[in-house]
Amino acid sequence: MKDSWYKKNLSKLRASSNYSQDKLFAEVPPERIILCRLGGIGDVMHTLPLVRFLKSKYKNSSIEYLTSPDIAELLKSSCPAINKVWIYNKRNKSKVADEIKNASGEIDYFFNLHSSLSFFFFNMFYVRARKYFHYKKDNNFHAVVNFAKTYNHAISALDLEHKTLFINDFNEVLTKYGLKENKYICIVPGVGKARMHRAWPIENWVELVNKYLKIQNDFNVVCLGGEDETTLSGYLSEKEGKVINLIGKLNLIDSARIISASAQIVSGDTGLLHIAGALSKNVLGLYGPTSQKRSGPYTGTYQVFAGENCRCSAGLKDSKKCSLTKAHSGECMKTISVNDVLSGLIPSLIST
Repeated sequence: MKDSWYKKNLSKLRASSNYSQDKLFAEVPPERIILCRLGGIGDVMHTLPLVRFLKSKYKNSSIEYLTSPDIAELLKSSCPAINKVWIYNKRNKSKVADEIKNASGEIDYFFNLHSSLSFFFFNMFYVRARKYFHYKKDNNFHAVVNFAKTYNHAISALDLEHKTLFINDFNEVLTKYGLKENKYICIVPGVGKARMHRAWPIENWVELVNKYLKIQNDFNVVCLGGEDETTLSGYLSEKEGKVINLIGKLNLIDSARIISASAQIVSGDTGLLHIAGALSKNVLGLYGPTSQKRSGPYTGTYQVFAGENCRCSAGLKDSKKCSLTKAHSGECMKTISVNDVLSGLIPSLIST
C-alpha cells in the first residue's frame, strides 16, 4: 500500500490500535521509553532535547534510542541521557524487536519520530509498547520544538536544553593533528551530495580562510567533512600548518571530538553544524534554501547569515536543486558576503 493511504487512514489506525495513547497509563511512570529516528544526523540531533527532557521527567526510566548504524556510536558514547542504543535492521525487523523486548521487559512508551507510518506498524506488530507517540511535522516550529511536541504539545523552547552531547575525550585526536583546545575554528565547506544547493561557493571558503589567516596568527583552521566531499580538499591547501584539512579523514565520533574542543564552527545546514549545536558550541551558520526558523542552529551562542531572495518555497520545501537555476548550485548562497562571515569569526575583534 502507498504511504498516502496510510496518511489518510492514520486516525483510524491509531484508534484501532491497542498500543496508542491510552489514559489508563497516563499516571503510571514508564520504566522503558524507546525513541526511534533514523536517517540524517541533523534530524537525530534535533530529537535529543526531547530525550533530555524525558530523562529529566522520568529519572528512573530507561531511555533507549533506535537509530541507524552511522549515528549509533556517537549516541552511545556522548549522550548520557540515553541508557541504551539499538541499531535498526530493516531486513530483520522481528530480530531487532525481539532483542529490544528481551533486554529488560515490556516497553511502556514508543516514540515514532518519523512522519511516515513505517514505525507505527513496527510498534504495532513487533514492539507492542503500551503507549504510542507519533511525530507530525509542522514547519511553524523549529524542528527541535516540533519533535518535543510529539510528547506534549504544550512544550516550548523554554522547556528544552540545547546541550545534549558531552565529549571530553578529545586530547588524543588533538595531539594527533597538532591542535590545542579552543585555539582553532572549524569550517565545513561541503554539504554532501544530496542537496548541494545548500553550499556556499568553494571560492568563498578559500577567500574566507585566506583573509582570516592574514589578520590573525593565534587560531588554526580545521576543515571537516565527509568522504563524499574530498574533492574540496584540493581547494583548501594546508598553509604552513595553519590549515589542517581533515575532510574525509575522520569518522563521526572523531569529527565530534574535534568540534567539541574548537572555539567555533562555520558551516551550512549540515549534520556537523547540528552536532556542534548539541555540544553547545559557538556556531556560525550559512543558510539559503533551508529555513533558519525551521532548522537553524539550536545552541547557546550562534549567528546566522542568510542568502537573499531564495525562491525555494521560503526554505520549507525539501528540494534538491536550486529553484532559480534548476541546478545543484544555490544562487541565494552566493549573496552571502565573505566579509560579513569574516566579521563573525573568533577572535571577536576581527574587523574587515
